[in-house]
Amino acid sequence: MKYLKQLLVLLACCVAGDALSLLLHGALPGNVLGLALLFVLLLCSPLRLHHVEQTADYLLQNMAFFFLPACLGVLEIFAQIKSEILAILAVCVLTTLCTAAATAFTVHIVFRLQHRESEEAFDHD
Repeated sequence: MKYLKQLLVLLACCVAGDALSLLLHGALPGNVLGLALLFVLLLCSPLRLHHVEQTADYLLQNMAFFFLPACLGVLEIFAQIKSEILAILAVCVLTTLCTAAATAFTVHIVFRLQHRESEEAFDHD
C-alpha cells in the first residue's frame, strides 16, 4: 500500500505538470513542469523524500523498461529512416560529445569557483 501511495504522489505531480503545460499553451513540456513541481514540493512542503523515495528508486532502477516503446517505434519506421541512418548516427554522436563537453566545462567552472571560495575563506582566517 505504501508503494501505491508513493506512486500516486508521483503521478499527481506528472498530471499537474501536464495540466499546467496546457494552461501555458505548451510553452514548457508537462513532464518538465511535473518534475519542477515535485522539486518545489520536496523543498517547501510537508512532502518529504521518504514519501516518494522507494518508488522513485524502483522506477529509476528499471528505467530501461520505459524506453521499450520508443525503441519499438523506431523499429516500426526503420525502413523509412534507413536511408538517413548515417546522418542520425552522426547527430547522436555529435550531441553526445557536445553534452559531455558542456558537462566537463560546467564541472571545471564549479571546481574553480569552489577552490576560489576556499582560498578566500583561508585568507580571511
